[in-house]
Amino acid sequence: MLATPSGTPETAPPMTEKITRGHSCILCQQRKVKCDKQKPKCGNCIKARAECTPSAPTLPRRRKRRLAETDLAGRLRKCEHLLKSHGIKIDDEELERPGPDGPHSDFFPGGDRVISMMAPRSRNPVKGALFADKDKSHYVENTLWDNLRDEIGDPKESLQGSSEDESNDGELFPNPESLLVGHGFSKDLRSMHPNPVHIFRLWQTFLVNVNPLVKMVHAPTLQQTILDASEDVRNIPRHIEALMFSIYFLAVTSLQNEDCQSMFGEQRSTLLARYAHGTQQALISARFLKSLNISTLQAYVLFLLGVRTIFDAHSLWVLTGTSVRIAQRLGLHLDGSKHNISPFDVEMRRRTWWQIVFLDGHSSKLAGAGFPGWLAKFDTKIPKNISDSDLSPTMKEPPQDKEGATEMIFCCLRYETAQALRTARTTTNMDGSWSIASGASPELLAEKDKAIDALEIKFEKQFVQHCDPSIPLHLLVIYVAKSVICTMRIMAHHPRQYPDKGATMSQREKDMLFTESLKEMEYDSLGYTSKAIRGYLWHITSHFQLDAFIYLLSELRYRTTGDLVERAWQQIKFSFENRPEMITDTKNSLYFAIGNLALKAWAVREEAMGSYQAPPRFISLLRSQRNIPDPPRPPAEIQNEDPYSTPRIMDYANEPPAPAPLPQNTNVTNIEQQWGDWNPEVDINMPEITPVDWAYWQTLMDGDLPAWDGDVGRDFTGGQQW
Repeated sequence: MLATPSGTPETAPPMTEKITRGHSCILCQQRKVKCDKQKPKCGNCIKARAECTPSAPTLPRRRKRRLAETDLAGRLRKCEHLLKSHGIKIDDEELERPGPDGPHSDFFPGGDRVISMMAPRSRNPVKGALFADKDKSHYVENTLWDNLRDEIGDPKESLQGSSEDESNDGELFPNPESLLVGHGFSKDLRSMHPNPVHIFRLWQTFLVNVNPLVKMVHAPTLQQTILDASEDVRNIPRHIEALMFSIYFLAVTSLQNEDCQSMFGEQRSTLLARYAHGTQQALISARFLKSLNISTLQAYVLFLLGVRTIFDAHSLWVLTGTSVRIAQRLGLHLDGSKHNISPFDVEMRRRTWWQIVFLDGHSSKLAGAGFPGWLAKFDTKIPKNISDSDLSPTMKEPPQDKEGATEMIFCCLRYETAQALRTARTTTNMDGSWSIASGASPELLAEKDKAIDALEIKFEKQFVQHCDPSIPLHLLVIYVAKSVICTMRIMAHHPRQYPDKGATMSQREKDMLFTESLKEMEYDSLGYTSKAIRGYLWHITSHFQLDAFIYLLSELRYRTTGDLVERAWQQIKFSFENRPEMITDTKNSLYFAIGNLALKAWAVREEAMGSYQAPPRFISLLRSQRNIPDPPRPPAEIQNEDPYSTPRIMDYANEPPAPAPLPQNTNVTNIEQQWGDWNPEVDINMPEITPVDWAYWQTLMDGDLPAWDGDVGRDFTGGQQW
């Protein structure tokens, strides 16, 4: 029995029974106090002199039903189907094969459950959303944002919170940008700008040496912006300041030391250090990871172009991957013509995206990654073959594509090459890098050769015939076009494309590969000797035909005599001289392995020569690094200290045509006869179309590949039938 509450008779409540519903009254719930649950009034309501209203009873909680095993399996199959529909490969293919009477058939295309699940999203036929406002943009593909895009009336609302002008003062941790590219300088950027005269000189250098190979900015518009900014460096917007410093940095990168001293009165190394650190600090200040401004992204890409030969390959690959993610955040991977964007912005977005694609492809090759950027999934069209004068920020209609040579001719050649690879990947059995799958038939190889021949004809009609070799950029394009075809033939016939690593290759095919690799390396060497294209050397240096170079070295272990062998050793020497890092960078495992391969090939040559011959300087340096002494010099013989000191002239006119089964281009004349005093150029733009095959190279350098068959073409002279 309950005790009677103490108190006076006037205030004491009558004896009542407890409320049996087990819930507090409404007033106690609102006040969040404990209710004594007495009838007809609880103690709190009596004190407050308020009406005590019982709360409505609630339904008891239902225990969550444990999913049956069949339900879990069904959900798993549904998730796998959704992943596969978005292009994600599922390793266990057995799970996605529905039985004819199985309970999981509803989760596959044609099933009612799949249709009902996808139906609510049918009102948005265009996947994703692009929010753009002037020079800022933000592309979203996440379902959360996609479902909210109808609620965002003003695009500016989706761009808030991403300003590059935000300050980070007082925060405990550094910006993520500083963790990516360093902490930067505490020095004021205003003091690092050159004077207005030097700013204009750097800009002009950029226009001559860099812009024709990049074409990522609209020169007339940006020139006026730079001129206005140079008048007051204290009030430059952060994204423009980052772009200006990247232009300074890349312009100095394209110059030689004597040019820097005559133009700016300082050493090239001093200017590079100043503007590299200035660009880094300007990018951090512009919050480039968070910025939605395309100018900030362009500044970052230009910075990466300048540090390609400075940063290690793996770091560069990570940094270029960052540029890809930023570009996707801005929606550059989707063609702007599908969105409400001006024709001018559509074209500039295309140029920026494709430059990022090539940069990522090049870095992925050097880092040993297996998926170049131009094989990724995107629908951004290639930029049009038009000059900057054909573009204007105020234009209302898209510009018309032009035929012939324009300012974009070099970049368009790169675009067409990548587009050919993408097309081959989707329309044929090729994988986009001309690789031969396991068990491939000769018909597939013939199909590749046919596609390469067609591309060669297209290059001739679309680019080469419109070029004037007296113009340095056109001269570059002529030999880039030739070198691209050469590279593709090497890729299509390379031993690593075969399941047996070339053991079943015919000797004629090996001879063709040796000749194509030699041509490739001679183009590369001429890129260093032609004064007309010296301004493009910054780009040439960062691209090296490693496939051709290593194949030459591997074959020189078995080919010891003949004119082509002499020319090959000459190109090996030039390559080591033009790229001294292959000797000095002893921490680079790839360079060290190449050095070992060169020493093996030279040892075979020395043994075949019989008499002593003084080794080239690069052989002596490689031996000294490995503590291998040079052979003793016979005192009675007159020695040639460097047998490859005189450049040899390319001359393919005397070479007989290739056999019918091998599609080899023999219509190549002597360069000096064809272009007079002009020297040809090297392909520096499309060697990155094949990812590095580290496993094959390791096998090759270990000497485990099949040897050259000396019964065919033993002398290997210029008159040999190929």
